[in-house]
Amino acid sequence: MTDSLGQQKPVNIKAQLQACRSKEETFKTLVTLSKTLPRLPTEEKTEENKVKGCESAVWLIIEEKDGLRYFKADSDAKLMRGVLVAILSLVEGKTLVDIQKMDLTAELAELNLSSYLTSSRTNGVLAILSKINTL
Repeated sequence: MTDSLGQQKPVNIKAQLQACRSKEETFKTLVTLSKTLPRLPTEEKTEENKVKGCESAVWLIIEEKDGLRYFKADSDAKLMRGVLVAILSLVEGKTLVDIQKMDLTAELAELNLSSYLTSSRTNGVLAILSKINTL
């Protein structure tokens, strides 16, 4: 299993985003986080792995080992890659039951991402959360 978050710890990611005091600072943090997400090889960027409903192309692969879920993801948009790191930091290494018990929308609201989640991006994020919760 590939740890989609590299060496970043989920608490650290949440703290980094919550510490941002401006839209510009949040943007810079998301871009920095986007660089920690390993790129998917071309052969994994399939229609089956593509998240439907996203403004930009987003691919999400869910792997399970010993009842725990691990994620690989990628996007053609740098900002969306940063958002993916934030989302995956909340769910990486948890069971599906634990993930389904979480209010991921509320968790994301705590990360200062609202100014970047336009209505079309919000639809994409909801599609990502739906895929995380159901596969």
